[in-house]
Amino acid sequence: MSPSASPAGAVRLRPTPRGWVFAGVGLVAGAGAPLLGQRDILRVALLLLVLVAVAAWSTRRSARTVDLVSRSKDELVEAGVPSTVRLAVVGHARAGVRLVVEDRAPLALGGTTRLAVPRLREDETLDLEYRVRSEVRGSYSLGPATVVAVDVFGLVRATRTLGAPVTLDVLPRVHPLAELTLGELGGSRGSSASASAAAAPDDVSIREYRVGDDLRRVHWRSTARRGAVMVRSDEHPGRPDVVVLLDTRTGAHAGPGAASSLEWAISAAASVAAHLQRRRHRVRLLHDGAFDPPRELDDTSAVRGLMRSLARLRPGPADGLARSVAALGRGESTLLVAVLGAVDEADVAPLLSARPLGVPALAVLLRTTAWGGSEDTASPGLERARLVLARAGWRTAVAGPGDTVPEVWAHLARAGSGGSPTPAVPPPAPPTTATPTTVEEVTP
Repeated sequence: MSPSASPAGAVRLRPTPRGWVFAGVGLVAGAGAPLLGQRDILRVALLLLVLVAVAAWSTRRSARTVDLVSRSKDELVEAGVPSTVRLAVVGHARAGVRLVVEDRAPLALGGTTRLAVPRLREDETLDLEYRVRSEVRGSYSLGPATVVAVDVFGLVRATRTLGAPVTLDVLPRVHPLAELTLGELGGSRGSSASASAAAAPDDVSIREYRVGDDLRRVHWRSTARRGAVMVRSDEHPGRPDVVVLLDTRTGAHAGPGAASSLEWAISAAASVAAHLQRRRHRVRLLHDGAFDPPRELDDTSAVRGLMRSLARLRPGPADGLARSVAALGRGESTLLVAVLGAVDEADVAPLLSARPLGVPALAVLLRTTAWGGSEDTASPGLERARLVLARAGWRTAVAGPGDTVPEVWAHLARAGSGGSPTPAVPPPAPPTTATPTTVEEVTP
């Protein structure tokens, strides 16, 4: 939970429509009564004006006595999952004044919430809570809260801002995934695995320093022996680092809002990252030519940072994929998982050299024409790109809007364990919106 407290603003007074009527009638009657010689009308006019004045005084005083002492919300909220927001207010709610605390929220979270405040003794603390839920990932602003005081006659409304807005990150949906049985995933690299096992412990998972490496991972003994800065490339023995490459190019995706291919890709990237992080792999996100989070974060902070990055992610530039491949380079023990939008042979060709020798690489290619509502969902360029990757030893899968992330991942797992590469028949769907998943692994 994340607490946050609050300086309050000045009280703003505003007559209600009824209050304007009372004040207007009082002023007109008060001005006309002496001319007409009607003392009774003058008394009524004064009474109306006094009522408005007393209402303004009482509501202002009540609004000033209420303060927000804390606000808490869930740190990580997944799309489609309810979350509780808690407010603690302290003050003195007097008789004759109705108090309501309003907390602003966007429509995606359900809109502004109004919470009634019962009578409070002086300095009594009241805990208020409500639930929000968003079906769409994103970064949303909650607050500021506002206390609203209205007199019993409904003549004057006094408002006062309590605290500042806070940010609520709604993470993409994370799906449970099947175990992916990769012989190499444990870190073995063919015949080199036995050689590594026989090597001295100081030489295991050691490589030359690259720009961006955490200096805390420098292996000083190897650095002194080899005359070059060497770092530990894998702090989880036998478990390679993982890079999830996400294609966010605007032109590479199709479909509206939460039902777009980009949202499917983001959910897939989040699910894969969470799944592999639970298997104690160090997972990093790569998109638009930049790694996020940075290398120096610990595992727990890194995966949280990665999920927040996915929650706030926006469509990227046209050269985003090329920049990501250039930033990737070639890692000796890095498992690469690529989630790609509309690609062709030229787009994926640079990925071939980025695959570490003997370490598996996986690619999910999205048939974005199906998301775009096109009647012709054939994608010759996408199929050629898949074949290029598959022939280079990549595990590949093509997904459409009718496929779920767990289904696509399960097909990848089956292909790697020697199962049939032919996917199961997807659920019935119109041919213009669903495309069967195809999986192929070709040994180079």
